[in-house]
Amino acid sequence: MRTGRSSIVPLLTPATAWFGLFFALPIAAMLVVSFWVVANYQLVPTFTLTNYTKLAQPLYLSIIVRTFAIATIVTILAALVGYPVAYYLARRLKRLRVFVLTLIVLPLWTSYLVRSFAWMLVLGTSGAFNWFLQGIGVTDQPVRWFLYTEFAVIIALVHIYLPFFILPVFAVLDKLDDRLLEASSDLGASPWTSFWTVTLPLSRPGISTGCLLVFIPAAGSYVSPELLGGPSVLMIGSVIAQQFGLVFEYAFGSALALTLMSGILIVALGLLRIGKVQGLK
Repeated sequence: MRTGRSSIVPLLTPATAWFGLFFALPIAAMLVVSFWVVANYQLVPTFTLTNYTKLAQPLYLSIIVRTFAIATIVTILAALVGYPVAYYLARRLKRLRVFVLTLIVLPLWTSYLVRSFAWMLVLGTSGAFNWFLQGIGVTDQPVRWFLYTEFAVIIALVHIYLPFFILPVFAVLDKLDDRLLEASSDLGASPWTSFWTVTLPLSRPGISTGCLLVFIPAAGSYVSPELLGGPSVLMIGSVIAQQFGLVFEYAFGSALALTLMSGILIVALGLLRIGKVQGLK
């Protein structure tokens, strides 16, 4: 037994070193810096809670609330759209399944920046949305509130992260034992009742994983809020970039980043508990 354990150690060493160097060490550095202050564009080692108490100011508090609210809405919309698609692919579609899955994954082959910029063209005053509304006679003038609003950010994030919800749900539904549904039907349950009592509960791990894979990047998103939201729809990712890249407030930026990570961690633990995703614990 000891020989087996010792043989695993060399295999785990590269992964452990990678985790420590590129994950644990940067987080530890941010944690230390978050208690420092910046004076004359220089970090001053000290210990203060000023950077964290600053988060309670109405401006930053509203940005934090907006960030998690948008991430929650994006996750819910991705679930509402993605679950029926995953269900249809796994339980109904057989012949064209590979082709449709390829179409779902295909946008991931393109740059995140390109997809966000494409939504600027679609939602712009000369974009497809306005062209359609004017074509059916809903409005005579281009609608200008599509861009630089929370609506634009949410639509873009749902489109960008939707595959991350569909794929894990599809994987769970595809492995669902048909005998359970047959037993439910033999007991007199309708297809709708079987879905609510058998299919949906058994797909809960996939739902939780999909929500996790959508919520985390949505909460930390930077490109889409910057391009589609503008200054009126600030999210934590944009503020963190400003603190590090524009005003050189590394200490406050570190506090913001750790706050974002803590909030995401709480949500992630809750989703893992709900879904009982044993493989991710």
